Amino acid sequence: MFRGLLNKIPQSKDALLRQIREGDNATALEAVERLREKGHLTDGSLQGIELPGANLQNVKLAKATLQGSNLREANLIGAYLGATFLEKANLEAVILQKANLCDVHLIHAKLTGADLREVHMAAANLQGADLGGVDLRQANMWGANVRGAYLTGANLLGANLDHVIFDDQTILPDGTYWSAEVDIQRFCNPQHPQLWSR
Repeated sequence: MFRGLLNKIPQSKDALLRQIREGDNATALEAVERLREKGHLTDGSLQGIELPGANLQNVKLAKATLQGSNLREANLIGAYLGATFLEKANLEAVILQKANLCDVHLIHAKLTGADLREVHMAAANLQGADLGGVDLRQANMWGANVRGAYLTGANLLGANLDHVIFDDQTILPDGTYWSAEVDIQRFCNPQHPQLWSR
């Protein structure tokens, strides 16, 4: 009953963000739902928020506007970030295992050292993103845009790279630039006779 009364008390955006930063997973997810109800996820007022290390496992942030946000080392395992705007966001060392990032906007985002194993990021826009050392094993990157992306040291073993869009500014896991002559399967196909490994 007491908790029910607390739920009726209006909370400011700053108070809800503090709950996300400092609370456990259940508290953080409840605060996100409050932000959604208030329209803050999509009104642009959360651009540049500071949520490093937040416990946001299984959070639903579809279509949220979070450009320039700091989610460094956050736990986003199983999160749903479909069509979320994360341009220039700091996602260094973030854990995104088995998350859904279909159509996500990660233009010029920093994902250095992130764990994206088994992530679904079909049609994601990763143009100019820093994916150095990222673990993308078994990731579904079908149709993703990686033009100008930095993939040096990334682990793509078992990843689906069908229809991925590269350009001559894309830096591949071995530190070379992509070209039409590159056999991209040597980075992801474990049966490839010239399989590259870091």
